[in-house]
Amino acid sequence: MSDSTEQMIAILRRDGRASFSEIARELQTNREFVASRINPLIETGRLRIVTGVHPRVLGLNVGAHLSVRVGGNVRRVVDAINALRTPDFISLAVGSFQIVVELQLRNLTELRQEVATIRAIDGVKEVQVLVYERVLKSFFIGPEPELLAGALDATDVAIIKRLANDGRANFADVAEAVGLSLSGCRTRVQRLVEANIVHIGAIKQRSDMANELLFGIGANTRDGDREVIDVLQAQPGLEFLCRTVGRFDLKATIGFDSLSDFNGLVSTLRSLPSVTDCEQWLHVSLLRESYRQTLDWLQALDRAGADAATQRWRIEHKKTLGDPAAIVAVEEADARARAANSEATGGTNALARKSRNFRHLTRVRIRSKLTRRRP
Repeated sequence: MSDSTEQMIAILRRDGRASFSEIARELQTNREFVASRINPLIETGRLRIVTGVHPRVLGLNVGAHLSVRVGGNVRRVVDAINALRTPDFISLAVGSFQIVVELQLRNLTELRQEVATIRAIDGVKEVQVLVYERVLKSFFIGPEPELLAGALDATDVAIIKRLANDGRANFADVAEAVGLSLSGCRTRVQRLVEANIVHIGAIKQRSDMANELLFGIGANTRDGDREVIDVLQAQPGLEFLCRTVGRFDLKATIGFDSLSDFNGLVSTLRSLPSVTDCEQWLHVSLLRESYRQTLDWLQALDRAGADAATQRWRIEHKKTLGDPAAIVAVEEADARARAANSEATGGTNALARKSRNFRHLTRVRIRSKLTRRRP
């Protein structure tokens, strides 16, 4: 791709809903030129504008990078890993390890289980684990989310699901689908983006890496990592950077235009006094680069919330009318709601808030009905 096309994609990575006119103004060109470069990429599927839900919002608090060493048939092993539901990222790599896997999970217990599952695959010789301590650069731009899942209602969930695979979907179509006005829909999306609950941005479809140079870099440091972070963050192709716990102190994913650029960065890193070790690997085929898992969690939250709310409506109605058996039923429903909440969101308080709001609304409605019935 040309430099101008890469600049356009960089803008769309930052703001997937940026108009072609806005991109043209920023790059001091015209709208038609931008459209001629971006539309073919979107139409052929080489560029996708997606909506990702921040993992923290859904209780996915543990991120990890797995380096998998294989003995024998690599394709058979990677196919077995690709059959697993949990990984967000799977890549064939050239380096000390042949497969790279990235995960977002609720806790370390789940991480241990996933690692055990992968180690049990026939042909896997070694799995090295890096736990993400602090993400400094990723698809999600900006600080940690200001709100958690408890702040999402059914309409928010419906909007996110509509934008998941087409972040540039027409707001009028989305508004009609979720039952909002056009301005109401736009306001909700803006709130979700500004709170960093979601990010709408561009990702490349990179199953064929013939024309891409995407490298992973792991570095160990002493006496602080600030100068290393500054060097890495200055790279125009930086896609991911985090502090880690494991065999590296820092892990980065960077795209390069040439091997000369890559070698120049590696030489710079190795010359820094604070760098004690630096390892690199080349991603040669990306089998999965998806935010589908977070969408699945969101759908689970939606289902659990709806089921719990429906049950509470029926029980509260009976209780208000004086049915003694409803008292026991309320306690049972509370237990089911807590279990559903734990399963869907990993301990967030979304359903608890939904239940409290729902109970208040239910009592107001039923009291109103009873008042109207009185002679």
